Amino acid sequence: MGKVDVKVMLSERIYPLSCLLLLTTVISLLAAPSRCEVVELVANGGFENGMNGWSGFSYCNQLPREGAATDYRAYSGRYSLYTLSGTGGEHCYGVGGGATQEIQLNRRSNLTLQFNVYLFGTSQVNAWVDIALIVDFWTTQTKKTIVYYVAWTENIAVYRDYPLPKMTSENVKNILLSDLASDKWNHVKRDIDADLKQTYPNITVASVERVSITLLAVTFQRLTSVPMGAFWDDVSITYEPVSEPTSTPMPSLTPTPTTNSTPTATPEPTSTPTSKPHYGCVIATAAYGSELAPEIAYMQHVRDGMIGSNEVGRLLVNGWNTFYYLWSPPIAEFIHAHDVTKPLFRVLLLPLVGTIHLTAYTYTMSSPINSTFASVAAFLFAAVSSTTIYAVMPLLTLRAAYKRRLNHISKRNELY
Repeated sequence: MGKVDVKVMLSERIYPLSCLLLLTTVISLLAAPSRCEVVELVANGGFENGMNGWSGFSYCNQLPREGAATDYRAYSGRYSLYTLSGTGGEHCYGVGGGATQEIQLNRRSNLTLQFNVYLFGTSQVNAWVDIALIVDFWTTQTKKTIVYYVAWTENIAVYRDYPLPKMTSENVKNILLSDLASDKWNHVKRDIDADLKQTYPNITVASVERVSITLLAVTFQRLTSVPMGAFWDDVSITYEPVSEPTSTPMPSLTPTPTTNSTPTATPEPTSTPTSKPHYGCVIATAAYGSELAPEIAYMQHVRDGMIGSNEVGRLLVNGWNTFYYLWSPPIAEFIHAHDVTKPLFRVLLLPLVGTIHLTAYTYTMSSPINSTFASVAAFLFAAVSSTTIYAVMPLLTLRAAYKRRLNHISKRNELY
């Protein structure tokens, strides 16, 4: 009798167990932003792989202050970049340094710059130190620069060839980022296309061939107080691929006859329907209503900056993205078209948000062993947890309710 009970018990669990195995790779990282929507260009922007992809530099060989990866403080994950201006400027023109990375842009557009910065030992203005993120744009003809200052003194430029923070030159434009607090993390997001159009109206992002991004902290004064600098994390430049516009007939180059002095009526342009916003890959973005939502940024960081930070992790993420795009567009479009559903989906995504945070913790705790092992462990944790929450538990609940319903019907029939 015991053996029969065991067989019955196992048979009753075959269906949910099969669902668990089948959906482990299906529900993993459910609703996280997918690569088919946003492409990351910065390598190792979270510094989880040390300085891989970045080149450290110092303004002074006698007092090196090049940027270095550190686990002392991080916005997410375990590591960040540490840039220090240092003290004692008598040996060099400038003391400090940072790290830089070059990106092949290949004339892409729709660029978005995001980063998190933690200022320490300084107020934002008149700190006798310049802390900035510098973006250099190379075209076939020239190089143009935008300096995003996060802390500055009005009388000191970041280097000899740069203008003062409140000045500009033909090839260097400065943007002062105000309202950033010291001794806490600040999130910055910039539309590079808009900034480039504002600072260099004659240059478009589509004409840029490559970009370099530089993070630095430097002083040109002899400082006797506490060193000043910044931590940087989750540095990102992304672009959104856009579909090619439908081809339109080229206007005829044949000159219009002028024999008739009566002006020819110009036909009214045919109106084309405005394309709807594309939420095809981002269920969570549709639910939260904006890619600026902290939940969205964190999901993307865990997916790309942690799990996808190595070759094996990228294979896992890319495999998920391929499958995710097969079925996510209708759901995202439905959420976007029906605002009343957004609060409901945000509630449904709460367990996922918690799962993503635990996934990041899994990666962080596993990364000292090996980054590949950490990516696999974090991916499997996210897959099993998400599958259990969104598939197995609902199925078991429905199955239990169905069995209770059958028992109720059976007992009712026995009474009659």
